[in-house]
Amino acid sequence: MSEPHLTRSAAQLLAALDPDATVDELYGERGSEIYDAMTAGDDSEVREILRAGSRTRGSILELACGGGRLTLPLARLGRDVVALDSSPRMLEMLEARARSAGVDRIHPLLGDMSSFDLEQEFGLIVLATTSVTLLPEAARRTLFAAVRRHLAPDGVFLISVHAVEVGRTRAGTMLVPLSSGEPDVVLLTEEVNDAGGYRDVSVVRVRRSQGELVTEAFASRVHLIEESGLREELHRSGLVVDDVAAVRFTEGVRSVSMIACSR
Repeated sequence: MSEPHLTRSAAQLLAALDPDATVDELYGERGSEIYDAMTAGDDSEVREILRAGSRTRGSILELACGGGRLTLPLARLGRDVVALDSSPRMLEMLEARARSAGVDRIHPLLGDMSSFDLEQEFGLIVLATTSVTLLPEAARRTLFAAVRRHLAPDGVFLISVHAVEVGRTRAGTMLVPLSSGEPDVVLLTEEVNDAGGYRDVSVVRVRRSQGELVTEAFASRVHLIEESGLREELHRSGLVVDDVAAVRFTEGVRSVSMIACSR
């Protein structure tokens, strides 16, 4: 795994708060827990996925399921849901949430979304939260080949992607309060580098624990994929793009598209 790259804003904040703090991978074990806490209560993409999923039949496969933010809503469709993720910790959290909710049709599976062989076809395959940007182009090719092998003849593959404007470097900052007994906030910063073809994402968590200030930092560099470019990659893989729709968000200004594909 490559060394995490902090955004400039996150690096400046960390230098002021705790210059000796280590920076961990955002999508590693600990970073994933923080990301999961940040997205608690976020219902983005749920409407679009359930609307499309209700028109399909058969078992469901969710790739990069994480702690189950979308998995539990998918289970409302009343079908078996295979939930694949590369993080054992995230799958543990998903299992605990499924038990707490009394849902027994979710089947967590440890695996790599870019290379899987389940010997089963699915009526709906979902790769949401723009997780496709975690993969370089070569891994995206093997991902789409695996999706096509596992998609039922009348099945639907849903994938979300940022609608990226090329031509200028951009940065954004968001402050996210976390639920805890003491003050606990996360500063999320992003920097888009069009020339380099990547987006740096950094998270600095600042909290009070027994009166002491505790700082944690996480970062990840993900790939820039334009919606049009992703559609071309899907076409080359043998998948047919049937629909592209904007994802609605309850707050904030984010530009994400949900692409629906078939074989």
